[in-house]
Amino acid sequence: MAARKSTFRFLEPRHENLISDPVPLDGVFPLLPPVFEPLRGEPALSDGEPPTELGKAVMEWYAKAHGCPPEETPAGFVRAVEAVSAGGRENIEAVRRAQWRRNHAGLLSVAQLVVCVPMVRPATVQPRMAASAQRIMRGHGQSLIHEVGSGLRIEARSAEHLINITKAQKQVRDPAAYVAEAEKEFTDSLALEGIREEIRGFVYDMYVSDDERGHLVETDDGWTRVSVAQSFMGQLMGTHADLSTMHWEYPDGSLTVRAHTPDSIEAAHRTLRFEEASFAVWPAGRTRSAVQTWLDGAPLEAKATLRMMTARMDIGIAVQPYRRNSVHDVVYADMARFHVKGQNPTLWGKSDDEAFKARTVVNDLVRRNYLAEEQRDVFFGDTEVPWADDPSRIPYRNRVVATTHVMVSTVVDDPAVPSRYAVVRETLKRLRVPNSPLQAATTTASLAGLVAGLEGDGEMGQFTAVTARSFRKPELRGIEHHDGNWTELIDRDVEEIAEGARRELAASVQAQRNRLGCHQRALAVLALVAHAANPALRNYFRKDGGTRSDGAPRLVPHPSSMTLTGRGGRGGVTKVEADVVVMNAARSAEGIDQLEAIVRAAIVKDPVVPLDPATGAEMLEEWLRRAWAKSPGIGGRPGAGADGFAGSTLPAAEFRADGSDHRDGQGLGSAVAVPLWADGPEEEDERRDAGPSAETGTWEEQIYALADGIDNLADRARGLASIRVDAVGAGDDEEDGEGEEAYDPDDENLPLMIDEVGIDPDVENGTDESLETLRRFLRQGVMAYLRQQARR
Repeated sequence: MAARKSTFRFLEPRHENLISDPVPLDGVFPLLPPVFEPLRGEPALSDGEPPTELGKAVMEWYAKAHGCPPEETPAGFVRAVEAVSAGGRENIEAVRRAQWRRNHAGLLSVAQLVVCVPMVRPATVQPRMAASAQRIMRGHGQSLIHEVGSGLRIEARSAEHLINITKAQKQVRDPAAYVAEAEKEFTDSLALEGIREEIRGFVYDMYVSDDERGHLVETDDGWTRVSVAQSFMGQLMGTHADLSTMHWEYPDGSLTVRAHTPDSIEAAHRTLRFEEASFAVWPAGRTRSAVQTWLDGAPLEAKATLRMMTARMDIGIAVQPYRRNSVHDVVYADMARFHVKGQNPTLWGKSDDEAFKARTVVNDLVRRNYLAEEQRDVFFGDTEVPWADDPSRIPYRNRVVATTHVMVSTVVDDPAVPSRYAVVRETLKRLRVPNSPLQAATTTASLAGLVAGLEGDGEMGQFTAVTARSFRKPELRGIEHHDGNWTELIDRDVEEIAEGARRELAASVQAQRNRLGCHQRALAVLALVAHAANPALRNYFRKDGGTRSDGAPRLVPHPSSMTLTGRGGRGGVTKVEADVVVMNAARSAEGIDQLEAIVRAAIVKDPVVPLDPATGAEMLEEWLRRAWAKSPGIGGRPGAGADGFAGSTLPAAEFRADGSDHRDGQGLGSAVAVPLWADGPEEEDERRDAGPSAETGTWEEQIYALADGIDNLADRARGLASIRVDAVGAGDDEEDGEGEEAYDPDDENLPLMIDEVGIDPDVENGTDESLETLRRFLRQGVMAYLRQQARR
């Protein structure tokens, strides 16, 4: 929603909250509108007019980049660059200095031009906002476009398809917003300083069919800057300032993708004068005197508009991928270096970035015939799978199965399809990320979250942490070590899977062994995904003991879906990992009943909170963790350890405390609960639920308490960092008396646990959102305090 012009701080030079100063216009920004002047005496292009001097230089550049004669340059390509140009002689020289740049995926031929921002189209293909925008696109019966093809081609269904993508993006990130402090500061900077850093992009071949196509300059880095600049120029002038696709429009309102022509460029240049604005956007003439007259009398609105009117842009026209890479890989690498951690303060959302990589993985699997196009449409969010179960539905009977299959098809190393995971690893290597099970699970878990219908980095982060951590384990992905292939069962009726699990449990009890059968494993995995994704659990409310004004019990949010470690051990539960909980449940007849109920609760039209079949209790995360943090042992008694007594911490002979079927590894380590606060978790919950006070003294007390809490956490981290390995970790044999005497826990030469065991990346990733929230809060407060001090 557009803001009122009266609220724009950049129109009040002395506004106390401005952090930017106005940059002088003269000598910094182009002050004359562009002019289209074809060269006389030059051969005409296929559209009937010769190129401009810039166009001729572009033809020579194209010829060098593509190894062809200049006259083979498509006329629409030449016109696309001429249409965005705002730099005159400067741009001609820049094109002649064009050079090849490189990234890890290939080479790209680039020149930096001064462009007219209203003529540049914000990126069509980009990770930012992809998950949310895809849900909007479903309303149009269309999908986002996820890939740039060979020849820098972007294939669309129609011109309306491309315009709908832009509208969906702007619905997610409203470029006209001027409410939050960050939005105000960003817009103030554009209006007072212009677009400081160069934007980046390519001349794309926008393709619907051989009869409907045209070249267009789009960003790959700069969507927000271009969109916000266009929006606020339009608000200042009272008109529409995105002219990038004006030449696609017919008088009757219909749209067709077309190439630029001399006529369309001249029409755009006439519109660029914005004569309908209430102020003179440009000088009345092209003489120095006319420019000076305009500078002396231009209102603040006009000056802000001209600062946002132009920008420097690195424009690519050709790409040469390295071996095994694609054009899309090169384009992605070009945009990603500005939006991934450590490169730029304006980061893509973690889930958006991972999902963008995952789309590349999935596209490669489709090209190699490991996935069908219908399955890809589900993975990318183009097709929404209902929660309700329908055995006849293709390609997936319900959303739980669809979400699970995202992870199965990209992470599980299935002996029946031995080369599929090799393709995943090859693609990850091309993307310059570790080609490991962890990275595969982390990357594609974001697509699983999209299929499940999750939104936002916080909600998505919890889900991706639990799914990525679980699926990268041998217990889920190492099928060659399992009794049967559980992935072949997930599309069957849940009743059939549960009955098979009960038969396998009976057989294992009789044989006195604890290995899970394929039905037990399939049921546990489906229940894990169902519980983590169930909206009734994610949006769960509990009573807090108070009442509302109408006498009804007061409810507070209490999300209770399965997470990686029980939301940091909330409620005092042990922070075993989620897959351990469901695998433990699968080793008990009572647990199998509960897992079946969890799946059933999520495969109805509107998922509900699952109830324990035996007691009717709500099976919230904390309830499940209390019941199944420990393995039931061979006898299958809930909550009993290997010795048959409840509460025992002894692992059974044939399995680890982390639920593994393998005897090696550090299984017991995952069952240690580490409180994050010095006091108990109940007090932490009270502190979390307490309402903030608007009284200054109480506010300061709470800030000091927060700082103390941060210091306490840092002290705990320092303490954990000093813990040294135990006797077993030190290599001493505990059964050997001499070994026990040789072990000295105070020996400073012993290795540290932080170095020997380390921290699982999934656990660290799960804290990203919380840490960033804390950083934002502190930065916002410090900036506000400094502004207050400056006004005194």
